[in-house]
Amino acid sequence: MRSKLSVAFAAVLVALLAVFASSAAAKSGVKQGGTLRVDLFTDIDYTDPALDYLSTGWELEYSTCVKLLNYPDQNFPKGSQLVPEAATGFPKVSNSGKTYDFTVNVPFTKFAPTGQAVTAASFKAAFDRNADPKMQSPATAFMDDVVGADKTPVSGVKVKGKHLIVTLKKAAPDFLARVAMPFFCAIPTNLPHDPNGVETPPGAGPYYIAERTANKSILLKKNPYYKGKRPHNVAQIAYTIGNSQEAIRLRVESDQADYAAGGIPAASYADVASKYGVNKSQFYVKPVLGVRYFAFNHDRPIFKNNLKLKKAINFAIDRKAILAQGGYLAGKRTDQILPPGMAGYRDADIYPLKAPNLTVAKKFANGATRDGKIVYYTSNTSAASSQAQIVQFNLKQIGLDVEVKQFARSVQIDKEATRGEPFDITSEAWVADYADPYDFIDVLLNGKNLQPQHNNNIAYWNDPKFNAKMNAAARLSGPKRFATYGALDVDIVKNGVPWAPWANINNRMFVSKSFGCFVYNAIYTVDLAASCLK
Repeated sequence: MRSKLSVAFAAVLVALLAVFASSAAAKSGVKQGGTLRVDLFTDIDYTDPALDYLSTGWELEYSTCVKLLNYPDQNFPKGSQLVPEAATGFPKVSNSGKTYDFTVNVPFTKFAPTGQAVTAASFKAAFDRNADPKMQSPATAFMDDVVGADKTPVSGVKVKGKHLIVTLKKAAPDFLARVAMPFFCAIPTNLPHDPNGVETPPGAGPYYIAERTANKSILLKKNPYYKGKRPHNVAQIAYTIGNSQEAIRLRVESDQADYAAGGIPAASYADVASKYGVNKSQFYVKPVLGVRYFAFNHDRPIFKNNLKLKKAINFAIDRKAILAQGGYLAGKRTDQILPPGMAGYRDADIYPLKAPNLTVAKKFANGATRDGKIVYYTSNTSAASSQAQIVQFNLKQIGLDVEVKQFARSVQIDKEATRGEPFDITSEAWVADYADPYDFIDVLLNGKNLQPQHNNNIAYWNDPKFNAKMNAAARLSGPKRFATYGALDVDIVKNGVPWAPWANINNRMFVSKSFGCFVYNAIYTVDLAASCLK
């Protein structure tokens, strides 16, 4: 517990920083203070950086984390180029590309609300905590090439004074992009290793998580110790969780909320675009490196060693009708894993995009439907409900009876990521953690990453032949790396068929008339730290 003296000191510090902020604001012309009001239809999964893996959670953590390297608070393309943050510069690389030496110096911030310093040990703590088997962190998929990452403490991550030294088993062209993920942001060295997650972990970024009530609210407050270069305009960011999407649209339009972080009804997007324009003042549409897909659970009897049925479903689904349920400007149809714009992507005509081909679908399904029963998991949005009805109808045409089970989005993610959960198909989406094909193909489909909980490979696909191909592609660099992944994408979709991919994604963002300083980051979407109130 803090003493009265420390409380008084903190109050003085906050006052001094407020004066400094006001002075800076006068120079920049950006209004300071106030509460940014964010509405979420359903809660995020975790506020703990070792466990959070939902886009709305990462959007939040972009404002609360300090990382070795980070993305600047600028729009594309500058906002997609890594820059040093806690590191004084890019690391010194030696040992044939396997050893990275970061010099860590963080005089510009401390953890709030505790006031602990951020040091090189704060980043080693993140690696060690992620690696702890009891955490079951999804971060393990991004650090399995770190020496000793199969247990904690990680032997390949060492601290020498201000230096954080990371040694890999092999050279990895995407390593710097990986350490810029929220999984690896600074944490206090004494943060508990709690597999359920810490609700309000101290943050060293411009903001910190002051309060959380699951399924109801989250409150971010400005970090009184933060004096860094990143913007921090509003005094606090208040999340309201649980309103319907219809109510959220009305709240944003009436200026009772500032940002519909959980989206609005699919049918509303055309009206909002007509009313406010696109990318002008209140409605923004940005393409993202992402894919929507139906994952087949290979632990279940109906899909185990059943390539014919998986192909049948890919020919049977109506991608055009399914995408249309997402509303105006929802995205573009696809039948591949890698999205357009990803290095290595090449367009291949594999499955029908305009309409189902039931003749071919029935041919593959003949003799392959087994008991004919499918349990289908999806979220409880109106668009997901409509899409589920289409999937039910499509699969009935090839002799499958689909039972739909709907959940809050965070609940669906937790269930499908738990091995042994009794679903056959789940409706999912993936947006790039960073711009490399490894982040789609290996992270989502390599069998080596499977664990009891917090799985990304929710198809539970573990094909030794394709695992070997993925491992080989990950060791490559330059044009050969991307060409190999592009070919592997097509090979997997044609001959492995772990999914039925159906759309690439647009991010559609609706904000109030009071929302100012809109900045869009390709990885984290809306930059809440950069936002201000008009």
